Amino acid sequence: MTFKITVIKPIAIALAGAAIVLAVAGCGGGSKSTSTSAAASTASTGATTSAPAGISKTEFVAKANAICNATNGPLAATALKLASHPSPTEAAHIIAGTFIPEIQGQLGQIKALGTPVGGQATVATMDRLLAGDIAKIAKNPALAGPAVFHDFAKVAHGYGLTACAPLS
Repeated sequence: MTFKITVIKPIAIALAGAAIVLAVAGCGGGSKSTSTSAAASTASTGATTSAPAGISKTEFVAKANAICNATNGPLAATALKLASHPSPTEAAHIIAGTFIPEIQGQLGQIKALGTPVGGQATVATMDRLLAGDIAKIAKNPALAGPAVFHDFAKVAHGYGLTACAPLS
């Protein structure tokens, strides 16, 4: 029992922070509603679908931060499930079945925004760091938490994505 509490409680605490932090993790992709809106406005103006590639840094940062802010709720809900002290097996299932997919969804949404001109290297670095963090958590669910996203957050926050991984 002590072992489960020792392992699960830190996971739950880490995930609670990670939920907010991972809103940062999403910083790398765009929201479906944002992409749909962009696609709809593109279609109505007759512009080509390559418009997201020409997104300005200001627009990218604003939309990516909005994506991260919008996904804080679902990530926090997942963290609360873990705070209920599930068994290590259940915790691993929640992390693999919900937590990681939520983070990957954020990443996908932010990627859908396109890459700001001149920001290709930074965005590629953020994507690489976040993918590495997700892989680490998938391999060892106990790592789920703000600390695992520190390197990602350092780059993302420096670029302006402060709503993404805010606790890292």
